[in-house]
Amino acid sequence: MILILVLSFFLILSAYVVSALNSVASAERFVNQIYLKQQAYHALTSLIPLIVQGLKEEDQSVDSLSDAWAMPLEVKTDKGTLTVTIYDEDRFFNLNYLLKDESYKRVFERLLTLLEIDTIYLDSVLTWLGKGYSSTQKYPSKGAEMDSPYELIYTGFSEEDLYGKEIGSITYPGLLSLVTTYSSGKININTAPKYIIMALDPAIDSALADRIISYRQSKPFKRVEDLILVEGVTLDILYRIEKIVDVKSSHFRVIVTLKSGDVETTLELIYDRNNDKIVYKRIY
Repeated sequence: MILILVLSFFLILSAYVVSALNSVASAERFVNQIYLKQQAYHALTSLIPLIVQGLKEEDQSVDSLSDAWAMPLEVKTDKGTLTVTIYDEDRFFNLNYLLKDESYKRVFERLLTLLEIDTIYLDSVLTWLGKGYSSTQKYPSKGAEMDSPYELIYTGFSEEDLYGKEIGSITYPGLLSLVTTYSSGKININTAPKYIIMALDPAIDSALADRIISYRQSKPFKRVEDLILVEGVTLDILYRIEKIVDVKSSHFRVIVTLKSGDVETTLELIYDRNNDKIVYKRIY
């Protein structure tokens, strides 16, 4: 009986010791992760002036996907693997410009149609912005410009509408991948994705959008008027879209990630090059 009690005590004690050792090891890993996160934060923050300076030194009259800033970068460092991704926000549709001109409403309505989304949601977005009404009267109103595209979740869109869906054999991108709240409002035709290009005008179909994209890959547009060089682009199309398109960008989203072992730290910011200031920043 005494032997059984001794063995039981030994097993309980062993389990406690193992548990304590695991807790200590877990605590050490947690502290180490915090330390690595702090190191990464300082390292990534120190890169901001260099990245901003690089964007300022680029040719600001034209921005295209062949520019150095548009090329993803990965570097092995003594602190881990560093990746840098930059893309311009001006390739997307700025939701806040729905308040500024009727032409933007027409572009957004065409974009919804192209994505197989009910155009009634144009009303709900305008209601949220405080400049319209919802025919269903069930969507709320913020009464101000959007701070983030994710505010669209309050305007009735389904998850599939926002994040993408498949209908038959066709895969449609989510609306959130095509809109922004940070840009000059004008859409850069040198960087805009296909669905945005098609939404610019009802006369721009899939084939013409493909020709525009193919042309800019070999020769980025230096002026909006250069669009006329693409087969199928008429003076009428150019006239209708010229005030809402551009060949340069103003806002750039920068995503810098440092991965050290199993610890990954990311710095994300949006730089407004026109006003030389960072308008959004977070680290995670």
